[in-house]
Amino acid sequence: MKQDDFEDYKKAVKQYYEKEKEGNFSSFLLQPSRANLRKLCVERFKENTNSDDLNTFAIFMGFEFKPEHRNRLKESTDRFRTIENFLKGTTDSNDLETINLTAILVDFPSRPFLKFVKHQNGQKYVPTDFKLGEEVNKHETIQPKQIEKRASKRNKLILGLLGFIALFSIGYTAKSLVLPHKECMQWQEDRYVEVDCQSETSNLYSSSSVIPYDDNISKLKKLTVTDTTTFFNGDKAIIWYSKVNGYPEFFNGPGFHPATGKGLRPVTDYIIDKYVKK
Repeated sequence: MKQDDFEDYKKAVKQYYEKEKEGNFSSFLLQPSRANLRKLCVERFKENTNSDDLNTFAIFMGFEFKPEHRNRLKESTDRFRTIENFLKGTTDSNDLETINLTAILVDFPSRPFLKFVKHQNGQKYVPTDFKLGEEVNKHETIQPKQIEKRASKRNKLILGLLGFIALFSIGYTAKSLVLPHKECMQWQEDRYVEVDCQSETSNLYSSSSVIPYDDNISKLKKLTVTDTTTFFNGDKAIIWYSKVNGYPEFFNGPGFHPATGKGLRPVTDYIIDKYVKK
């Protein structure tokens, strides 16, 4: 992901918000509080069958959007804090899924980010599903040799694809046997640990929810910092924090605090001087 493309995407979403907040959902967007954004989210997804949008929601929230999950969504209202701050201009966000969900809430048409980039480069955004073979124009006259040639080409393509699938399946099965990948994870002490979704959690970590496995979120780790820790790369913060009981806890990247659900903020000189050096 190129940072320049991402910055252009954020700018375009923000500009579209300025237009959309005067539209049909102005009651939610003129005052984009966490509660209003959560209510708007329900409205946007009521009859939404867009697979990209549904995937964005699941990644951002940690569960699928379903009518029976409304109470669960209400309990996760604080997750909309980063979107609220982004729209109000209080703080910026470098989290891709945060901006993708923001794009859904303001109904930005060129979403998600990949679609925006392809449109910017004059490329066609290809859906994830595809049809094998070639579509034939019903009005085109096809000679027998052409039919035979196309059939042969299609058969070779099918055989090649089946061979690839077979090899992939064998490799994936072998990998699963040696290194089984669990579908859920749980925050334990200072990092996410893969766990079985249906297994009983350890009493030591019973307060931490078991959530669907997400490769990006799984990389989040809690850090122990000192006055010799490198906090910045140039002017850019590489350590993030969130306060718990008035004291900051530090992490290796952006996201949400695993216990409180509050958005992580990039560290500042003020926080370092007040809590680390002191």
